[in-house]
Amino acid sequence: MLDQIQEFVALLRKNGVPASTAELLDALRALTLTGLADPQLVRATLSACLVKRPEDESRFHDLFSLFFFRAGTLLVDGEEAPLVAALRQAGLSDDQIEQVIARLATEAARLDPTARLGLGLRRVGLDLLLRLSGLRIDVSRMQSPLQIGYFTQGLLDQLGFRQADSELRSLMARMAPELGEDVAQTVLRQAEQNLWQLRGAVRGEVQRSFEKQNLRFAEEQTRDLLLHKSISQLSATELAQLRHEVRRLADKLKTQRREKPQKLRHGRLDMRRTLRAALATGGVPFQLRYRTRRPHKPRLCILCDISDSVRQVARFTLQLAYTLQERFAKVRSFVFVSDLGEATPLFEQCEIERAVEKVYSGAVVSVAANSNYGRAFRQFVEHHLEAVTSRTTVIILGDGRSNYFPPEAWALGRVKARARHVLWLHPEQPSSWMFGDSAMKDYLPYITRAEVVTNLASLKRVIDELVL
Repeated sequence: MLDQIQEFVALLRKNGVPASTAELLDALRALTLTGLADPQLVRATLSACLVKRPEDESRFHDLFSLFFFRAGTLLVDGEEAPLVAALRQAGLSDDQIEQVIARLATEAARLDPTARLGLGLRRVGLDLLLRLSGLRIDVSRMQSPLQIGYFTQGLLDQLGFRQADSELRSLMARMAPELGEDVAQTVLRQAEQNLWQLRGAVRGEVQRSFEKQNLRFAEEQTRDLLLHKSISQLSATELAQLRHEVRRLADKLKTQRREKPQKLRHGRLDMRRTLRAALATGGVPFQLRYRTRRPHKPRLCILCDISDSVRQVARFTLQLAYTLQERFAKVRSFVFVSDLGEATPLFEQCEIERAVEKVYSGAVVSVAANSNYGRAFRQFVEHHLEAVTSRTTVIILGDGRSNYFPPEAWALGRVKARARHVLWLHPEQPSSWMFGDSAMKDYLPYITRAEVVTNLASLKRVIDELVL
């Protein structure tokens, strides 16, 4: 019995239940007092000596039930064990079944865990078999679903399925004279069926573990596809998925901080606090006191082109503008085609889908006109220039194609004179900026930075490099 208790304690340790040598000795001393006749008393004694954490109790009881097989305690929750059902179907009476089960239970204690469970004396799951064997399913090295069979076979070898089949055949050959040839064959057939079902359970669990492990990988692949696919080619479903990524970028943009020069690390000299501290040193100001410099709070002003030529991209940029306005306290959003209008109140009152639909239904400006960047910039200077301060970063989203209307670049110059930065996010490559009706050549002198943004990856790169 000492060897069995030591083996059981080793099994507990394999399954994450801590049990020291001193606790093992205590359990052995306690068992000498309580005896071994009553299985439930043995269970309670070992539990009192070996289990210290509440979360380990259920694991202890599962392992105890699996490890110590005793006649009369082989059924779970009143359900028939697979072997009992097979013997009853073969025509054995309850008395005969009880005799067979009692005889097999004695032999089962000498079998390996897999053979013991394959015998079918109780209903068990694969998780309990793994606990009893001290194993876990590790698919960290699996790279493809085609490897499921290979990893399954490796786990089956560790569980000893081939040895279990051999053990059961040898056991039935040895017990055939005692049980009868027909009963021995019935037990062997049921054992083979149980082992086959356990094989299927092992393969299914390996597959589920691989899918669970690669769910994150699949999500990363989807995200990578969205990052690099052109915004103009995204479907409605992909645009909806893109919204989450835009929120993540907006959060990152909000947390950006301006890098201060080293000499401006402190605030202004605080004369009152400096002189007060100098009283302790006879009026000599050994320690200078500075006013606390408040953290820089960026402000945004967004101008978004929503004309038909950039309609798909504009939906994305409106989504970005909406999300930025959700994340920042000081954001003003404007949309334009020929005329310019403020969308800030609309974004504050409506959900994003409703807000975008209202913008394209003409709730802010007419979307039926031709693009006129010059007129839009002039209207912004005339009516909304107070929205731009020395703390404001102005972000312009559009292709700069003004249908040969006057560019009114001076208006953008007025904006740059007041703003901290003027950032232009452009959906076209720079090689096209100087041709056709593009007015970018007139606007470039008044832009702090112009970046090509054709997908979310390029926008992410801009935000990573942007210092507000």
